[in-house]
Amino acid sequence: MKFTLSLTHRCNLSCRYCYTGRKFKRDMSLNTAQRIVDFATNLTPQGQRIELGFFGGEPFLCFDLMRQIVSYIGKKERETGKFVSINVTSNGTIINQPIINFLKENNIDLCISIDGPAHIHDLNRVYPDGRGSFKIVVRNLRNVIEQLSHLQVNAVYGPDTIDFLPETVSFFIQLGVPTVHLNPNICAIWPEEMYAKFEKIYAQIADFYIKSYQNGQEVAINLIDSKIILFLKGGYEAIDMCGMGEREWGFAPSGNIYPCERFIGEDDNNSPFCLGNIHTALDHGRLSSLLKQRGNCNKECESCVLRKYCMNWCGCTNYYMTGHTNLAGPGLCESEKAVIEAARYVFITLKDNELFLDHFMKYLHEGRHY
Repeated sequence: MKFTLSLTHRCNLSCRYCYTGRKFKRDMSLNTAQRIVDFATNLTPQGQRIELGFFGGEPFLCFDLMRQIVSYIGKKERETGKFVSINVTSNGTIINQPIINFLKENNIDLCISIDGPAHIHDLNRVYPDGRGSFKIVVRNLRNVIEQLSHLQVNAVYGPDTIDFLPETVSFFIQLGVPTVHLNPNICAIWPEEMYAKFEKIYAQIADFYIKSYQNGQEVAINLIDSKIILFLKGGYEAIDMCGMGEREWGFAPSGNIYPCERFIGEDDNNSPFCLGNIHTALDHGRLSSLLKQRGNCNKECESCVLRKYCMNWCGCTNYYMTGHTNLAGPGLCESEKAVIEAARYVFITLKDNELFLDHFMKYLHEGRHY
């Protein structure tokens, strides 16, 4: 089960595509965080994995609080016998040696948001005065690569940057980043004339992926790996699909409860996605209504041959693209068709490559998630 704590609304950046709302000077209290950890351990059945993430804003602005929460998590683990895996998503600007040491000591996974080389990253990931943040982020990223094994990067792409995706992938691999996540800006308007680019761009990424393995270099790129994993297991299972409000929860600094961290935004008590507060109780009426709106109700998806491999069920993606949590938009459809085809091409081309096969054997052995 997944629980994400938005530790603060504060952020030192002012990214142009940010969906987390206005930057209040509001941080989560330790008492609120402890109640959330209690909620997570009580809700999760024995033997099931608990995944707890720190989010924001910029969560490392609350580093002292984070340390206290991790200490409390350790206490709960000893009391309950339930193991908690911890991850942090950061903009990478304020990571220093004490933070790196803390992550190492506590076996915490780190994801740094960086959109590519400077001319790409600095288009959107800027300080409030408009200055780009690339220089400091890449310096810190290089330092982290040298010291941490549990590292991912997350690159957001939109209509203004999708053409640069192959360059971005090459940049990350040359830096030595072990796992690359490429995620579309789901809040952007994707005009229909952009759809033709998906096939071309994803095919270029597939070519890069293939050449890397043929040259003996292991790479992990979520767009490709996630679909190949589905080919191996026969498609999405029910447990893989959107679990918002059941297996997935997000918590605002105020303690308000949401079905996913992407719905927190400016933390409006009147939002239909606000499901109560950790200090009071879940709003079971709102939760019941929400659970009825999960999944996919597109009629055209029912007969699609790719439906087993398509992420048309993601509630937050659907909501930001269509205004409905259970209705996928045409942009997602075209993107998913293109990435499935790109992954199929990779799978067929590399099916006899030993390094490639070993890469996915690691997934099966370690239970990796992309």
